[in-house]
Amino acid sequence: MVHFNVPDMTCGGCAQRIRRAIDDAELPEGMEVTIDVAARQIRVPTHAQVREIDLVLSAIERAGYKTEADSASPSGRASGNCCCAPRPSTKVDADQYDAVRTSPCCS
Repeated sequence: MVHFNVPDMTCGGCAQRIRRAIDDAELPEGMEVTIDVAARQIRVPTHAQVREIDLVLSAIERAGYKTEADSASPSGRASGNCCCAPRPSTKVDADQYDAVRTSPCCS
């Protein structure tokens, strides 16, 4: 297994967001990616190819999370924040100022 620590995955909502992104990735039929919220880990089978691991990492990033490889991985990419923390979203100022609204996703 290749384990990726996802320190910002703190709740079931975080796991659901990541699961949806992984489900949207073009992974081979039957590849089982495990999400463990309590351990804050995502596990990819050992037999996964570099491309498949990259697809999982890209999905995690699209969901807005950073990863830390717990075991050797072909990619060391990281980005994003916890879904429970404020994050920039769309510009909302009615007077056309460049103010950016932030909002938590879990509330």
